[in-house]
Amino acid sequence: MSNYIINRMMNRYLIFIFLLIAIRFLLFGIFPFGYLGFLQDYYVNYSKFLILIIPSFYLYFKNLIADEKLFLKSDLAHFIFPVVFLALNISIVSTYNFLTNAFYFSSYSVLFLYNIVYCFLAYDMLNKNIWAKREVSQVVNKHNRLIKYWTILLFSLLIINSLKLFTALFLDDNNHHGFIAGERFQWIGAIVWISTFIKILISPEILYGYPIFNNTIKEEKKPIKVMESDWIVEINKDFINLQDRKLKEKIDKNIVQYIVQIEKVSKEFEFFKDSRFSISDLAVKLNIPKSNLNYLFKYHSKISFSDYKKKIRIHHSIRLIESNYLKTNTLDTLAKEVGFASYNPFFTSFKKITGNSPQKHIAQQNEIP
Repeated sequence: MSNYIINRMMNRYLIFIFLLIAIRFLLFGIFPFGYLGFLQDYYVNYSKFLILIIPSFYLYFKNLIADEKLFLKSDLAHFIFPVVFLALNISIVSTYNFLTNAFYFSSYSVLFLYNIVYCFLAYDMLNKNIWAKREVSQVVNKHNRLIKYWTILLFSLLIINSLKLFTALFLDDNNHHGFIAGERFQWIGAIVWISTFIKILISPEILYGYPIFNNTIKEEKKPIKVMESDWIVEINKDFINLQDRKLKEKIDKNIVQYIVQIEKVSKEFEFFKDSRFSISDLAVKLNIPKSNLNYLFKYHSKISFSDYKKKIRIHHSIRLIESNYLKTNTLDTLAKEVGFASYNPFFTSFKKITGNSPQKHIAQQNEIP
């Protein structure tokens, strides 16, 4: 993972999860040997730390969706409860030689409820941001499906963990072992986790997050209404300009990321309504250096930023027309609503982009039964 140029915060949570699981299986795998039997005590104590996996799963999903590049201090709040729980549990167990089954039952119950809460939080977040999304970027459609199935797999592991805790509440006949109920079936868990790790090895695109930020996925050729794809993901060009050559080396890996971010803002449209909206404003909105956006529109776009704005605005005007906006508004109002200073540049842009004048487009629209 460290060899990937784009190693986002989410991957660190993934490493942390695999590390906790790997150490657990390592200890479990060697303590049955007679001369290493003392490791069983370490295994029992270490297993308690697996509670940290629960918030780590949630934070992995959160960072996957948000595409965080740096650690957020606010994320530490998710570890407050498990750390306090661990401290109290270890303190009580080390203080008292004998503990009733009621203590272990209570511990399992708290863990089970805690896990269920995070299952609901994770489900709500994933369903809204990944699973229920129908409209995805043309550039990253294939990768989005990969991430969808990947998150379903990890979420299923979170659910399985809940079922294990629930089962331990009633089926564990050796409560003093606490967290290692069902240890006879650890080989099942080992197969599941090894399969999960192999999935990453054979599909390393997972590490790029959602959506993918590389050049390996080709754009679909199916055009969207009015706006055809104007992006050129890959270019083969020897740059004479030294500054452009340096920019190419610096941002080539982020080209698709930039395109996806611009498309997202374009669909939201709010910023394009401002007739004074410039590439500098877009750079501030996306937190991308202006020089990078200039490079993007110079070499990876078939049209200039100015023409791109016009296409976005005309596309939005057509959506408003189709939603009967003109029943209560004029064309002049429509022009200003979508970001043009007046009707004349709106008319010119509309005809150039669609091939028809606004009036003719409206007439054709009215002819549709």
